[in-house]
Amino acid sequence: MNGMISLDTIRLLYTALREIEAGEKLLADMEAEFRHGDDKYAPRIEDAFGRRRHLQLGIPSGENSHRMLDVSPILAESCIRAHIANKRKEFQDANERARIELNMTTEESKP
Repeated sequence: MNGMISLDTIRLLYTALREIEAGEKLLADMEAEFRHGDDKYAPRIEDAFGRRRHLQLGIPSGENSHRMLDVSPILAESCIRAHIANKRKEFQDANERARIELNMTTEESKP
């Protein structure tokens, strides 16, 4: 296994990058959908029927799923930005882990 990154490290890198991209896209989509007005806490996103709505936060787990309705866009944005920051840190950690794995395998092969 000379010069290889473990599958677990690759998975960590991929998962972190996927979450960063998804979070950034979600923020961009939210910004595009927001109707800017005087009240930054008012519902600004319209549903398919043209009604203004807040966001929802949920855990989809079959019969035990949970959902919170009317999550303010300000709170949702803060949550998404914190998630992105956390995933960037995880990516940095996984990147360092990959570097160490590459160095360990090349160091082991030296005479």
